[in-house]
Amino acid sequence: MRDYLERQFGGTALFFSGSIGKVSPIGDQVALLDPETGKVAEDGTWRKAELLGMEIGRLAERALKGAKSVDLDLLSIKTDTVFVPMHNSLFRAAEAANMFAGRKPFYTNGKLDPAVETRVLPDVGHVQYAIGLDIQTEVDYVQLRSDDTAVAEIVTIPGEIYPELVNGGVTRYAGADYPEAPLEPVLREHLKTNYQFIFGLGNDEIGYLIPKAEWDEEPPWLKNAAEPWYGEVNSVGPDAAGSVLKALVALIRP
Repeated sequence: MRDYLERQFGGTALFFSGSIGKVSPIGDQVALLDPETGKVAEDGTWRKAELLGMEIGRLAERALKGAKSVDLDLLSIKTDTVFVPMHNSLFRAAEAANMFAGRKPFYTNGKLDPAVETRVLPDVGHVQYAIGLDIQTEVDYVQLRSDDTAVAEIVTIPGEIYPELVNGGVTRYAGADYPEAPLEPVLREHLKTNYQFIFGLGNDEIGYLIPKAEWDEEPPWLKNAAEPWYGEVNSVGPDAAGSVLKALVALIRP
């Protein structure tokens, strides 16, 4: 995609990850004709990924050709520190074993908490276990302004957020661990401009940010799946999304 845009416009194209939680590869429901072979590109191949990138590049090219220039005169940046409750026992054991090399210490009541204790984890055995309550992360809100009017916004997400938390559509599926959990704020409902940029992995990576109403660590599995879902084992916990989104909404408010 970047190569295509650079060939058309010159300069350097930048790519940012967006709402990249709960993302599945595009399979045979999307067919792309390879102009070099005259055949449909095979799933799971580099060529299909290349063709898809070029197609997205063409869509961006079409949008840019009809775009209007804006003279920006102000960049407003707001940032906040967020303490997110740590639920994941494997992440705790990893921190206590120094696997994060001190990059993700634990906090309790906003203060560093290096305390550990010996515990037994299923399928792991005896481990040193960090017992601080939270981890620290960051959220950011950027406005691009012209003539004292916001024309575009950038929000940073410190992980891999599920798209329904950004765009709406959280569903109370059968099998969820917290079926009556209150729904988190929908991010786009609080943004103000026509041009809204969601930057995933923004200044941090705390794993998947999952709607609490869709959280599923215990059987029966969500949507009657035969096996547990992938996201929870790589997530800080069921309250992470709410902590991050509430902090962002507070930043976005005037």
